[in-house]
Amino acid sequence: MMDTAETAFFGHKGVELSVEEVADYPYAAAYVRTDNFPQVVAVLDRVSGEQRVYKTGGNEAIATRFGRVLTSSGIPGMTLFTRNWQADPLNCHVQQLSRKTSDACATVWQREVITGNYGENDIHLDTLNSSFSLGEKRDYTHPDGTELEVTVIHEAGKADEVEFRNEFYAVNGRVVYAHQWVSPAIGYVTWREMKPFDGDLK
Repeated sequence: MMDTAETAFFGHKGVELSVEEVADYPYAAAYVRTDNFPQVVAVLDRVSGEQRVYKTGGNEAIATRFGRVLTSSGIPGMTLFTRNWQADPLNCHVQQLSRKTSDACATVWQREVITGNYGENDIHLDTLNSSFSLGEKRDYTHPDGTELEVTVIHEAGKADEVEFRNEFYAVNGRVVYAHQWVSPAIGYVTWREMKPFDGDLK
């Protein structure tokens, strides 16, 4: 039987709104899906600096920073906490691209990530090491229908014996698409900005 928290967050059917439905949607929101569960809409609940907290209709939540999942609640296997998140080079790369400056950003990052399920006392601590590089420009159609030219930020790394490759699409100081590995239980999470937060468009 599927875990109730997984069912509540990921649902049973993939959700994809039309451009018109996105335009009419009253809240800032993002699409979230994983390797094993279909896509849902997560609504922006609150903003704290560069962090964005998204919630579903249940009690499930994820906190992101430039599209990267830093913490979550109510979702077994998802990232519960990320240590040393402040040193994530993704932040620097996104902002440098927006400012069109040539200051050097860090290219490597080590962090400890806690995953699992607090309720079942099933907690795992992994050390992740990764390196970053700026990639190509791509044409990207935003879910609201806007055509964007994004810059791909590549991240390659390893968690114990698991190798992963992440991609983040950056444009105008924000990330609109993120494909990232989070844990052996979840695999990859794909996060897509569905309707942007007004504060990110300024």
